[in-house]
Amino acid sequence: MDPFVEEKLSELGLERFIPVFEENEIDRETFLLLDDETMKELIKPVGPRLKLKKELQSLVKDEGSQNEGDTSGTTYFLDDNSLDSSSTARSSPVLNSQSVSSCSSPESTPGVLTQRSQSLPSTSQPSTPRSHSSSLGSPGLGGRPSPSAQKRARADFTIREIIGKLEDDELLAEMEACLLSYKSRKRIVNTLVSHLIELHGKFPRTDVKLAMARALTSEFPQFENSDGEGYQAWFAPAIGGHDSSGFLENRLRNVRRRDSHKASKPPTVMVPKSPLVSTVDLDLPEDELADSDIAAMTTWLKFHTSPTQQVEEMMRKTCRARATLIRTENEKTVAEIIKEYPRLIDVPGMIEQDFRILFPTSSDSLFMKWPVTYESILTYADKQISWREILNFSGKLDTDEQKSNMTVHLLPLLFPPGMKRKDGKKGPKHASTEDACTSFIQVEKVGVNIPAFLEAVKKCQPFILAVGQLESPEQVFVVVERQTVDCGSLLKGLDICFKLFYILDMTYPWECINLWDFVQKFIYGLGAGKGRHKSVPSVSLLINFLTSAATEPSKE
Repeated sequence: MDPFVEEKLSELGLERFIPVFEENEIDRETFLLLDDETMKELIKPVGPRLKLKKELQSLVKDEGSQNEGDTSGTTYFLDDNSLDSSSTARSSPVLNSQSVSSCSSPESTPGVLTQRSQSLPSTSQPSTPRSHSSSLGSPGLGGRPSPSAQKRARADFTIREIIGKLEDDELLAEMEACLLSYKSRKRIVNTLVSHLIELHGKFPRTDVKLAMARALTSEFPQFENSDGEGYQAWFAPAIGGHDSSGFLENRLRNVRRRDSHKASKPPTVMVPKSPLVSTVDLDLPEDELADSDIAAMTTWLKFHTSPTQQVEEMMRKTCRARATLIRTENEKTVAEIIKEYPRLIDVPGMIEQDFRILFPTSSDSLFMKWPVTYESILTYADKQISWREILNFSGKLDTDEQKSNMTVHLLPLLFPPGMKRKDGKKGPKHASTEDACTSFIQVEKVGVNIPAFLEAVKKCQPFILAVGQLESPEQVFVVVERQTVDCGSLLKGLDICFKLFYILDMTYPWECINLWDFVQKFIYGLGAGKGRHKSVPSVSLLINFLTSAATEPSKE
């Protein structure tokens, strides 16, 4: 991977696109030649693409005014550890022996000049250095940089001074003793990142983040990790297809994500097939794992489906972080979230595991309540509607399983279909009874071509797909973003479909929202949740009937 391209993508927070640029062999030269069509092929989301376009325009402008001076002779570099307000704005400039002749000694120069004994590989630096004369004075560093250039170039940090602003001697004592609690470490990282953002914005350059990490381990050598350069736990630059990592980088990402969420305004028209909403605010405890550990596990899970026990354990440990990200990244569609966390869908039991962690008291509610409830619902339906005629069912219900399955099918008939406002038109749009039923359960005949069926799906997801007869389906799936979750039974399909709405933070289909409002409030006991704050009368009536039916034996 071209280091120039990798650094630019990292600076913009676009590390996830590095593999795409590497696969397409984008080097420095072709990077600067990217046009709108090519960028659209490389980066699909509009937001990241606009960031890259703006950066390219700036780079091309800088390249046009680049100094074409002689670069022969002995090569000098600014020492990484001596970067100060006179350092370069982007990277240490390459200076020839003549250009530094006026610097008689390191003490007389604003930045300490060191001579590298071996020549740098041709891929590490362009043959012609970037001109900084307009912002940083002459190539010999004799000129004084402007205040804005000083701010851009400043990369020296005094960690004790930054942390000292907290006026917390106990915290400094913990740092000296290297006995940081999780809360103390988080407080230190938050303080350092706030200082970074104040001086360099939310997208500081890689060399700036490196300077802070080096300063921290220099002033507090007890924080050095044993591998690499010693500061990687605090910041490690992107390498190959791996994003930048470390405590500082993770905190920066979280700040950018949080602020982006606060600043974003809801679009006037929701276009995605499965829009996300933050209808449920989970009060989740802090993860005991470090952010870097969670990021590492998430990456591992994207590429491994086995061993099963390890997958389940890592999914359990990353559950709370995953739930938080899903609820804060509202711009992401369900398809993008599933791509980020594929094991939720293709490893059995992961949806139930996440739900059990997030809602421990409601996890088994369906299987505890349904066996003592479905017959009462069936009795209630017999009094309310001609459900056999509506469902075109003339058979017999001989077993408890058949009665249970048929009760699941008739649930949409017990409540009025949903309605929604039509875009740009007066009056609401009402769903039909058929719309309410098919948005809940789609019934297909045995022998249906599942891949062809999934490809043709256009309606809102998730929903239940039952193959076979109404009362005795042979196969049951939950369909979400044209992928299937094998359920084995209709009751299991109802359970997984409901839990997906909460795990992926999705709205209920408007056509059958009253059905899910009933399931949510009566079966799972989640209160308002994602349903209505005030249920329609038919939902309240059924809940009252079932509640009274459940208490009848105790009255006797």
